Amino acid sequence: MNEVYSSPVEVRRLWLSDKEAFRDHLLSLSPRSRHLRFGGGMADDFLVHYAENCFGKGDLLYGAFVDGKMIGAAELRSNHAIWSEQPPFGRHIHAEAAFSVDEVYRRRGIGEKLFKRILRAATNHGVEAIEIICLPENVGMQNLAKKFDAHFTFEQNSLTGRLTAHRPTAFSLIREASGDALDFGAALFDSHWRAVADAREKGA
Repeated sequence: MNEVYSSPVEVRRLWLSDKEAFRDHLLSLSPRSRHLRFGGGMADDFLVHYAENCFGKGDLLYGAFVDGKMIGAAELRSNHAIWSEQPPFGRHIHAEAAFSVDEVYRRRGIGEKLFKRILRAATNHGVEAIEIICLPENVGMQNLAKKFDAHFTFEQNSLTGRLTAHRPTAFSLIREASGDALDFGAALFDSHWRAVADAREKGA
């Protein structure tokens, strides 16, 4: 069996220690994938700069990993501090969601897994409305978003999908907090092994 399909997929929250892995994922995207994700054929320098600015207080990121390599990512970004870990008493925050998956790993349900994590995060971090902006030819993104009841409208050469997150519950908040703790531990573990691999490669 092709290893692309036989290896399990791990989806977890990304932390600052994952910045380089996130950057490398963006750089690995094909020209068409870059075009669909960013609305244009973005150069490497743009992607490096973009990754450097994706871990602020208004950002929640999730990654899909296969054998330790990030092959997909989901972003929930807002001008508000949505990851402050405070209970979401006020729900008037709007955030934009974006997704990217390596071409060879598509049609495995990875985008759907990432979407579910984004919705769960929005619910538990005070985000009320989620927007997804994509090009008209990005049919895959539109079909994925429609599975979660997003409604699209055409705005200035792009489509904007909108959906509303559910209200949080005590169970969803506990699940989010415990999941974040596990994801943080996994991120530290992955960061350690990336450093070990880099050291071995440099010493080879």
